[in-house]
Amino acid sequence: MNYTPEMYRQKLEEVFERHDPGHKYLSEKIVERFPNRQKEVFEHLTAVYAKREGNLDKILNEDSIMSIPPSPHTGVG
Repeated sequence: MNYTPEMYRQKLEEVFERHDPGHKYLSEKIVERFPNRQKEVFEHLTAVYAKREGNLDKILNEDSIMSIPPSPHTGVG
């Protein structure tokens, strides 16, 4: 996983918006503190929110959390 810092922050904000909007402010801090550990960060967040929400199946579904929507006019989707 090799998101640009901007895309990394955006993906983190999407995860927090979906699971815990009150912690969305942490996105920028995470980008700064863990710039080269993107995969580990998303795996950790997936596990944390799956456990919190009582749905351990989400751990197996982390691709849906980390997927990047196709850009417009690419013919994908």
